[in-house]
Amino acid sequence: MFDIHIGDDGQVKLSGRLDASQAEHAQKALRDLSGPVTADCTELDYVSSAGITVILELHKRVTGSGHELRLVGMNPRVRTVFVYTGLDKVLKIV
Repeated sequence: MFDIHIGDDGQVKLSGRLDASQAEHAQKALRDLSGPVTADCTELDYVSSAGITVILELHKRVTGSGHELRLVGMNPRVRTVFVYTGLDKVLKIV
């Protein structure tokens, strides 16, 4: 199961499994974010290639408007996915 909570201040909390079955839901929820965004990934258990696409689209939109996307609190298993794909060099992972 995947859940997403979006605060008024650009804070996003991702939890559960962000995979192909949840990618469209996540895209719709994140669609209107354009300012600086901090995504709390503390409770994100799994991310698939479809989930990575959602995050990359958010990154492109946010940075395209001159702001920053920060991913914070990734557990080692999820972080490894970003390291293996080289996205730790592109995305700001704290």
